[in-house]
Amino acid sequence: MLLLAGAALLAPRVWRHLEPAHSWPLLPPWPWGQAQVPTGPVPIRNLTPGWRATSLGNPAASRYPACWQSLPRTPWDLVLFDGRLYVGLGNSSNQGPSANAGPVPLFAYALKQRRWQQEATLPEEQISRFLINGDQLWIAGEDPRGSWRWGNLYRSTRGDRLWWQQRRLPRFIHAHDLAVHQGRLVVAGNVPDAVTTGPKAERHGSALAVAADVGQSWRVQRLAGWRATALLPFSEDLFAVEALPGPQLKRWLQQGQRWTPWAAVHQWQGETGWKPRPEITLKQLLPGVQGADERSGWIDSATPNRQGVAWIVSLGPWGAEAPKRSAFVGKVVPGMDLRVHAVPIPADAQAMDWQAEGDGWLLLSSRPLPTGGWRSRIQRYTLAGQLLRSGSLVTELDAPLPAWSLAGGANQRYAALGSPPFQKELPDGSCSAGAPFSGSVLMLRPD
Repeated sequence: MLLLAGAALLAPRVWRHLEPAHSWPLLPPWPWGQAQVPTGPVPIRNLTPGWRATSLGNPAASRYPACWQSLPRTPWDLVLFDGRLYVGLGNSSNQGPSANAGPVPLFAYALKQRRWQQEATLPEEQISRFLINGDQLWIAGEDPRGSWRWGNLYRSTRGDRLWWQQRRLPRFIHAHDLAVHQGRLVVAGNVPDAVTTGPKAERHGSALAVAADVGQSWRVQRLAGWRATALLPFSEDLFAVEALPGPQLKRWLQQGQRWTPWAAVHQWQGETGWKPRPEITLKQLLPGVQGADERSGWIDSATPNRQGVAWIVSLGPWGAEAPKRSAFVGKVVPGMDLRVHAVPIPADAQAMDWQAEGDGWLLLSSRPLPTGGWRSRIQRYTLAGQLLRSGSLVTELDAPLPAWSLAGGANQRYAALGSPPFQKELPDGSCSAGAPFSGSVLMLRPD
């Protein structure tokens, strides 16, 4: 009996070190185990004339029901795939009342049946990023709850409701972004053994992985930085971007002898791997940003189309300037390399999400209202040669919270409300006027 008990205690530890790379299905909840999705109206005001807003409910509230859990209810990403609207939830932060909020349910809204269903439970703290690749929908493993021996990707095929977990990314702690470039899957994130010198606890850092066989085997390249956060997949060129260092991160890189080899941008060179591009400066990457080469920044939401790539950066404070989410559009110009345009939005507005549409993009932005609540708007942008042009306003509305994510087509768009960016998380047991609406999904369509 003692031997059995000892074996039971040792088995998880042994598995963490010996677990082989594998893929396995994630079983959906039993029909009687499906949570009831709360429904109810969302107070919408000043909607653009000729448009109608309908609440589709709040699937996140079935997993995170307390009012103070507004942060993990935030819909970090939305995507339409195979007649369903998928929403990414959770919280991967290590601080705050809702820290590490996994495992995370994967909810999908069936457009024909008009109902939410939980398709799987992911062993992650947060779902941040969806990627459509042909007839498959992929999810990057933002913060796995298992060991660091393997990182996670998740995939489902059109016409099949089954989700597969692929634990094949060697040593990935986080997979922050996932892209497809010239038939290859590419992942940006970090690993625990990015460098070989210094205290073992401080050797973690950026890594990029490329697979030519649909994610079965990976070629990993370790970098000098802290986290690789985004991939910018242009038609012919692929760039990867690191977390941009403010004073604190810069000191950490200097103490670990990483600052000299560090570069914000790396470019894929095919068989020779990734090449650092230190000549692409932070001022070039973030034109118009005050203190661009000295303030912290996290680039995400990279959205490619035929003309270029759009992205959003979360910027840390700079002097009297508060933290801000700003939007940019980049294009590779022959003879000029990477050309980046800053997207002009009001000074008090936050860039929230991009959606590619034809040869242009839709930008979702939100700004706080003096009387409370937030005004969210969707506006078109296009590239004409080397010029960025702002197009027509699609629609705008006032709601208790900012709209975080956007999906849909011309006749039917979807937006989801979430916790305001850069706002301190609510304490356990507390509530605010707008918090109950975090996680609400809206359908917007012209009359």
